[in-house]
Amino acid sequence: MTLNFVAPDAGAWIVQALQEQGRDADTANLVAGQVPRGFAAYARIFHPAMGTDGQPVRWDAIAKRRGSTMHALAQFAALSGIGEDGVPLAEDSWEGEAPGWDGLGAAELRAIAPLLAAHTATPGEIHLALWNGLAFIHGGDQVEVVIENDPALTEEENARRAEELAARAKAPAFSEEVRNAPTLQIGSGYRSFYVFRGDAEDLASPLWARTSLGEQRQSPNLAWPQDRAWLMSTELYEDSTIVGGSRGLIDALLGCAGIEAWEVDADSRLDAAGDTRNELPAADDEPFDPEELAGEYFQGEGN
Repeated sequence: MTLNFVAPDAGAWIVQALQEQGRDADTANLVAGQVPRGFAAYARIFHPAMGTDGQPVRWDAIAKRRGSTMHALAQFAALSGIGEDGVPLAEDSWEGEAPGWDGLGAAELRAIAPLLAAHTATPGEIHLALWNGLAFIHGGDQVEVVIENDPALTEEENARRAEELAARAKAPAFSEEVRNAPTLQIGSGYRSFYVFRGDAEDLASPLWARTSLGEQRQSPNLAWPQDRAWLMSTELYEDSTIVGGSRGLIDALLGCAGIEAWEVDADSRLDAAGDTRNELPAADDEPFDPEELAGEYFQGEGN
């Protein structure tokens, strides 16, 4: 099925539910700040980190290697010893990369989509919402394009070819009508989303657009069925996804081998204050002393 653009009214119930429970600064850091209260149960799905071999790594594996504690409210920096800027904070910091900022991974989405579809009476009507700030949507210079020269062409021909290819790659993926249409506004200004309607197959691998750079597929920031049996939310620049739904759905997610999921509740904290079991290593802020380093080096050479 093709994703169809719809009016933001389809998600008005989310806005209303969040407003009714309060949108103070403290609530924003809770599970309920993303997925409102009222669901029977909630799960937090952890986005995998990346190992030095380029393969995904679960958080519990990192915790085991480092001796930290994996739990439902774990924060990656404290668990791994890697700061938000990617810099190791301790000698025993995990060697690898933190989870990316592009949402739930394709493999994880494919793993949970059948479970979500099985726990709604309207699997043929599922709404998917996508952040309106993604570069490919609007095109322009936000789209990064790397074009290699064709050795069979002259310098002038390559320059003309690069200009033509770049122009096609930087063309907006969404029509002007869609780009200028009303969006679903949730809370602060950056939580602005285009809303589409699809089905369970679309949920498993959403095809937002076809461009000269290929198919634009990625996990939605929000998803819910017509009967509102569940709500899935991935905040921008976060390393986990929250799902609220029935007891049966959450149990199914917790037992899904394709993801790393822990149960949370509506009042669980998702910020750094929530991780009370792992201590964030203090960054080394001692000034660099080149003379001391040189002394240690030459002392070592004398041994």
